[in-house]
Amino acid sequence: MKYLQYIGISIGAVLALLIAVSFISRGGILPRSTDLQQEIPTNNTFEPQTNSGGSVNVTVLPKNLSDAGTWDFDVTLSTHSVELSEDVTQISVLVGDDGKEYAPISWDGDPPGGHHREGILKFEPIVPTPRSITLKIRKIDGVDERNFRWQMP
Repeated sequence: MKYLQYIGISIGAVLALLIAVSFISRGGILPRSTDLQQEIPTNNTFEPQTNSGGSVNVTVLPKNLSDAGTWDFDVTLSTHSVELSEDVTQISVLVGDDGKEYAPISWDGDPPGGHHREGILKFEPIVPTPRSITLKIRKIDGVDERNFRWQMP
C-alpha cells in the first residue's frame, strides 16, 4: 500500500513540475527578455519617404536598424533629365537627435551614371540609440539638402 502512495506522490510531483515549467516558459513568472538594452525590431516598422526636388526623385526606406551589424537604408534615385553621377557615400550623412553627423561606411548598389540608381547605404549603428534619426542627402540636381527623418521605436 505504501508503494502505491509513493508512486502517486511521485506522479503528482512530476505533473506539478511540468505545469510549473510550462507556465514559466510562456512568460508567467520570468520576464521574456533579461536584456537591459533597448531592443529595436529588425522587422521593418518604418515607412519609405520620397523627396522630389529639382528633377530627381529620391526615395529612402530604412531596412535594418538593429543593434547588431549595420544600419541599412534602401535608396532609390530616379530622373528623366540629368545624369546621376554622385558618389552616394560622399553626399550622405546620418544625424542623431543630438545633431552629430555620421558618414556612411559603404554603398552597395548601382555605380554613378544613368537616370535610375538603387542600392543600400550602410552606416555603423548609433550608440546609444537616438530617439530619432535623419538621413541627409546633399547636392543632387541643385537641391542643397534632402532630409528623411524617422522616430525610432
